Amino acid sequence: MSKRLFFISLLGILIILSCSSVNEFGKRRIGYHYEKIKPNSNPIAYTIIDTSKVYLKISTINTFDNSKDSISNKNIKSNPTYLKFYRNGRVGEFKNININDINDLNPKKAESYLYRYKKGKFIVQVYFKHPQCGECFIKETLNKISNDTIKIISGDYISTYIKKDIPKNYLIYNPEW
Repeated sequence: MSKRLFFISLLGILIILSCSSVNEFGKRRIGYHYEKIKPNSNPIAYTIIDTSKVYLKISTINTFDNSKDSISNKNIKSNPTYLKFYRNGRVGEFKNININDINDLNPKKAESYLYRYKKGKFIVQVYFKHPQCGECFIKETLNKISNDTIKIISGDYISTYIKKDIPKNYLIYNPEW
């Protein structure tokens, strides 16, 4: 009887672990059953973004209600957020990292997203958890403003990012998603 209970418990643990969508750092990972866009394969995307740099969020504007923008932008400055684009349609979002520490740019410490350039549109697909939809995603549009600035539009929100250099030896990582 106890052997049977042990195997049933082991099977339950394996099922729970196989459904997990977080890594050892507690960061969400894209489950293949959630992948709604195919990762990028279009080389034009690399004329828009630079995979050898990071992008620092400098502001977010609510186009519907700008009364909260100053509070939001104060939080952005005190809690820096970076995007790091990788080859093959992967992008990581890093929060509260030390940009001068190579270990902090390990993609395992980032939230995992996808991007794709298709038919003249650059789409970033962001995943999140929500009580009403469970594992959800939204598609955001990326626009290149200048050689060092991009904007990401998501509904009523426009986030601006500027390109930041990182040392070449920081480019040792590849995302596992």
